[in-house]
Amino acid sequence: MRRILFIFTFITCSCLQAQFAIQGTIDPGHDYSWILLYQMQNGEQNYVANADVVDGQFTFDVDENQPAGVYRAYYQIENSLYVEFIYNREEVEFSFDPGSPVESISFSRSEENRIYHEYYKEIKLKQHKIDSIQVLYFKATQKEEETRLQSDYKKYLKELKDEQNKYEKNASALLASHFIKASAQYNAEVPHKNPEDYLDAIKLHFFDAMSLSDSVLSHSTFVNDRLNDYVFYLHQGDDPESENTLQKGAIEKAVKWIGTSTEVSSNFLEELLETYLLQENVDMINFVKDNYYKNLPSQYQNEELLRRLAAALKTAIGITAPDFSWKEDGVEKSLHSLTGTDYYIVLFFSSNCPHCQMEIPDFYTFISGIENIKVVAVGLEDEKESWEAMTDEYTEFINILDLEKWSSQKVEDYGITAIPTYLVLDVDKKILAKPEDFEELKSMFETR
Repeated sequence: MRRILFIFTFITCSCLQAQFAIQGTIDPGHDYSWILLYQMQNGEQNYVANADVVDGQFTFDVDENQPAGVYRAYYQIENSLYVEFIYNREEVEFSFDPGSPVESISFSRSEENRIYHEYYKEIKLKQHKIDSIQVLYFKATQKEEETRLQSDYKKYLKELKDEQNKYEKNASALLASHFIKASAQYNAEVPHKNPEDYLDAIKLHFFDAMSLSDSVLSHSTFVNDRLNDYVFYLHQGDDPESENTLQKGAIEKAVKWIGTSTEVSSNFLEELLETYLLQENVDMINFVKDNYYKNLPSQYQNEELLRRLAAALKTAIGITAPDFSWKEDGVEKSLHSLTGTDYYIVLFFSSNCPHCQMEIPDFYTFISGIENIKVVAVGLEDEKESWEAMTDEYTEFINILDLEKWSSQKVEDYGITAIPTYLVLDVDKKILAKPEDFEELKSMFETR
């Protein structure tokens, strides 16, 4: 679900010599005992404070020098559950339901947050009316119906413009005004008859309300969110190949719009790479990395991200798995030289891993009953004895001992960060799947 609040990172303003409280209520009450406060800066989260939650209530006392900006209060950080709000040196008080924080958050104190949330709700309702009429107009076949829909469209469009102008005027002295202005959505003066023309117009005018000359926007993830909407929501294809082609064109136009703002480019391109990394979209990773990201000044390139990309590209779906070798009864063997079966499973585990100790025996029992699969089991170990004790009965596996453990070349080549890890290969050693766990792997072969 789209976040209500578009995040900005750093805002300079005059400092008032005062201390302000940020108070919240988790309603209805849940079993949370603490909550963490972070400020968003340059696309990153900077820890500010923590507070106890007592009977669903908490308070952060903000230092007088704490800069204005957007903050996140995490009530369950391991699952990335949080609420967001603007802090601009005023008292902030709100309540929310942790089961639906975006929809339920309500501010009893804070002019900034109240006006922004009211704006979002009002504009969303009016835009929905316009969009609904536009869809009906696409389908209209009678002249009378078209005339009526045109009249309704113009009526609601005027209401939306009036509402937009009202909020821009009422918020003119607030930080929220930057985002209210930049959120104005383009709507044609009359509805389009052709869906393709409608979409083309949206794309053409997508950035009309935004300007990187606005220092608040240019240092914000609001811009990054909008750029990602432009690429991923307005450029969807009927198949992966056509979608990649559309998104390549969108990225080119977005980068051109960004111009010389290197920091905005860096943040935008990094988020693209993270998204394509999750999708394991090798074509788009290489396109963004080679055509844009690697052309940034070195200080704007994230070396850790580049390392993860390099590892992921070696083990993406459809790529030939990295080769490795071992000795078996004194004979040198390798993954790529194996023959005689339809599928291979490369398993990374450790005899000292409790989860592996529970899962691998079940995996062995299941997989041993399938004739056209061979398992190459790599033990990442500190010592040989425990590995021998565990694998002694796994006679159907090709068991490989790797005493280099996490510093192993295999770990680097396969991007292993957790164990057990499974990779399913075809007869040519191309990666077919990377199941999350044994249950997912099991479901792949139960119907074969």
